[in-house]
This record gives sequence, C-alpha cells and structure tokens, in this order.
Amino acid sequence: MPSKKSVVEQEYYYDAAPEAVFRALTVPKELARWFLRDAKISPKEGSSYRFTWEGGFSHKGKVEEVQPGRKLVLSWPDELEGKVYETQAMFTLKKKGKGTLLKVKHTGFKKGDDWIWLYGAIQSGWAYYLTNLKSVLSQGADLRSEYDSP
Repeated sequence: MPSKKSVVEQEYYYDAAPEAVFRALTVPKELARWFLRDAKISPKEGSSYRFTWEGGFSHKGKVEEVQPGRKLVLSWPDELEGKVYETQAMFTLKKKGKGTLLKVKHTGFKKGDDWIWLYGAIQSGWAYYLTNLKSVLSQGADLRSEYDSP
C-alpha cells in the first residue's frame, strides 16, 4: 500500500515557453543536454521508454499520459539489489508570465527502509536535475559533474 505522506512535489520556474520545456522532457537529444546520457522515448501514451544515465544505470518504463506542452506522466521503475520499485512521475507545465511553471509530482512510495532510501534519492535527484535544466534553458550550460551519478 502506498504511503500517503511520501510524495515528492517540487516546482520550478523556467524562462522558456511551455513547448520548449515539454521538448526538454520528451525529446531524446534534449534530455541528454540536462538529464541523461541516452534516451529512447516517444511522447505517445502507451509507448515504452528507456533512460540511461552516466555510469550506465538505466530503466525502462511506460508513457502513461501525454498532453503536449501541458502534461507528461511516466511510470518510474527503479531497481535496487535486484528488486524493482514501481513509482510514477508526473510533470505539469503551465504558462506563467513569459515563462513556464513546471510541477513534478512523484508518487507510489511504500513503507520500508528501501522505500525511504528511494524517496530521498528521487527527492534530491529531481532537485539536482531540474535545477540543471534551468541552467541549460537559460544559459545553455550543463552543470552536471562527471563525478556525479544518480
């Protein structure tokens, strides 16, 4: 049973149009600029995706919902020591002023030590990567270090 208290919710403002932010979330070449080493994704409901980070960590999931320029929902399977932990990441985009307000809501966490560790890793991971997206969109600068790993 999912924990009602363990939900990652974060908001970021980007000085870019919602369509540009949506592309950064759904176009493989754009994802590689701020988040991943390699991505295979098509923003079509029911399609599969595969994300691979530096260091070789990867996962495969499903695109659950797409509203171009407004919303993206992905299943989010993480594997720890051979066990798969299924969660869900929802990105909601809204025009605000001359830019975009992006809300990420990551749900599906359950009780237990492994889930607590995963919750913390996802919480800090979104903060790290979505702050980097801000830098990439506004300055064109990728702030990731080669020594960082997810």
